[in-house]
Amino acid sequence: MLAGVVVLGACLELPPGSLDPDPDESWAAGVPLELNDNGAYSWFSDERVVVQDGKLVVGSVRAVGLFKYSEYNANAGNVEVMVWDLETGAVDTTILFNKLEQDDHNSPSFLPREDGGLLAIYGRHRVDREMFMQYSVPGDPRQWSKPVLFVSPGAPTGNHNTTYSNTFRLPSGRILNFYRGYEQDNNYMYSDDDGITWTWGGRLFHGLGGYSPYFKYRMTSAGAIHFVATEEHPRRYDTSIYHGILDGDRILLSDGTELARLSTSTEPSADVTDLTVVFQADPDNVAWMTDLELDDEERPVVAFSVQKDGRDKPQYEGGLDLRYHYARRDGAAWRWYEMAYAGERLYSGEEDYSGLATIDHRDARVVYISTNADPAAGDPLLSASDGLRHHELFRGETADDGASWTWEPLTRDSTANNMRPLVPRWDDERTVLVWMRGTYLQNRGEWTTAVMGMILDR
Repeated sequence: MLAGVVVLGACLELPPGSLDPDPDESWAAGVPLELNDNGAYSWFSDERVVVQDGKLVVGSVRAVGLFKYSEYNANAGNVEVMVWDLETGAVDTTILFNKLEQDDHNSPSFLPREDGGLLAIYGRHRVDREMFMQYSVPGDPRQWSKPVLFVSPGAPTGNHNTTYSNTFRLPSGRILNFYRGYEQDNNYMYSDDDGITWTWGGRLFHGLGGYSPYFKYRMTSAGAIHFVATEEHPRRYDTSIYHGILDGDRILLSDGTELARLSTSTEPSADVTDLTVVFQADPDNVAWMTDLELDDEERPVVAFSVQKDGRDKPQYEGGLDLRYHYARRDGAAWRWYEMAYAGERLYSGEEDYSGLATIDHRDARVVYISTNADPAAGDPLLSASDGLRHHELFRGETADDGASWTWEPLTRDSTANNMRPLVPRWDDERTVLVWMRGTYLQNRGEWTTAVMGMILDR
């Protein structure tokens, strides 16, 4: 069990105001704000960023820079929460857990509580079976309780360690959290008292074994939870994309056919490969989802990356030609299209790590992507500031359900990579965009990325 829990309300002040951009660098959509000088988050936990009472709340994990694992210091692996007042521009940073582990998989997910506060859930990356819950003071997401511990089931020596967190409140009030746990498959836990106490529910789906399947989730207004999944990690398998729906205790295929009942034990409800195929992979088309949203009719829409150049290559030599795809369920079938060039992998240790694409929750025809290639033509993006190739952010829109796209730059001629865009739910005419900016090398637990934010007119 981990020691050294942070004291309630430990808070670091960051000066408000906009980032002073490099004079040689052009910001296409406005001047961004630096929310944290160092932080990273994964894309398999949600919600990673929320807006509550006019304040944007985003979580990340701090690194100490480009270093060897033996060189940990007092700030390595801090789980942190940034609070951005969207009207005043003030930014505060709170440490949820000091020196948990330097791994971006440990970033928290957030869920509003009935008392006006927030619930945060997080854990270490496949190190143990522990998950941590913390609760913010109602009306002040800068102030947090001490962590409350949940231990996922499984023998200590087994393949049952945890990571990720995806929280949803059902219409009944029950909170569900989907996470990786028993046998490295997706598990679920639930709370009936607004996140104070938790019960392990069961094991949902079995992947191909060995490592883990990957999941993204999204809930309808009626409480049905859509999800998409892969069979495994794409570095180990030519992964496809599958879809299903959890409706009460029934697991449905895309057309509403019942596949299975929700498991309440360590036995999986079904295999991932029993679900509806969204995109069938082959050695020239290896898929990994980046986002799942629902359109105006609450039908699922998926953004995913596809690696095109890995056939017959040794591991870590592919990933120099990634593409973004867009799939949507039209009521009778899944339709998918290639929508943009995603450019190159972020680093050589992971061929399938793109800069990521995210879907606008208010308009599923709009996506935000990170790429170091021209999204329409595929030509390398070379910065006029330093002559190097960097990942830039673009806004894309389709008027024909994904068959064709128009693109506009949000950053250009950067001196660093811009990656992992997020668009939170916000009841406002404007859009707020959050992303990571800098150098990212997660295979060695290293990054010097800042967490950025920018308000955009729709």
